[in-house]
Amino acid sequence: MTTTSFATGDDFLSRYDARLIGDLVRDDGTQESAASLPNNENLLAALSDGYGQIVSAVVYGNRYTLAQLDPANLSVMALSVLRRLNCDLALIFIKRRRGKFDAEKDAQLLKETQLQLKDLKSGESMLLGALDANAQASTIGMAQPELIPIEKRNTIRFNTRNYYPTQYPYNGKRQQYTQE
Repeated sequence: MTTTSFATGDDFLSRYDARLIGDLVRDDGTQESAASLPNNENLLAALSDGYGQIVSAVVYGNRYTLAQLDPANLSVMALSVLRRLNCDLALIFIKRRRGKFDAEKDAQLLKETQLQLKDLKSGESMLLGALDANAQASTIGMAQPELIPIEKRNTIRFNTRNYYPTQYPYNGKRQQYTQE
């Protein structure tokens, strides 16, 4: 797998304003032009960092392999979710890089991304493959034991005849244990 991000610089710019990002990726006080922004090293590094966060959460517990995370093997919907998450994480990293991350204004975005990562890590959210029609179950279903009525228990008393008394000593009706 040769990809280092689920999203490209163009994907990022289709989700966020180029003027905001142009100010954040440069350190010299000038704004990066919208034409050169998709290839900016700082933006691509933030996208790569976001990709690393996603992959480390998704492969946790052997839920997915790296081959399954290849964009060619993912459904359109799964890839769209991963692109959005990748771009959101990259925005947080870019803001932190410049010291522009505001704990109050950006708290909701941080909370949403952390929740998505947690859901992918725990298996609450599943990624469909390109050939999958339905999502696989993320939990294992267990069979419940069957209750056996007292009269039909499979014990030696009920399976041998003429050796034990015909009436079971106690059937829950407060009767005597012996017959007189």
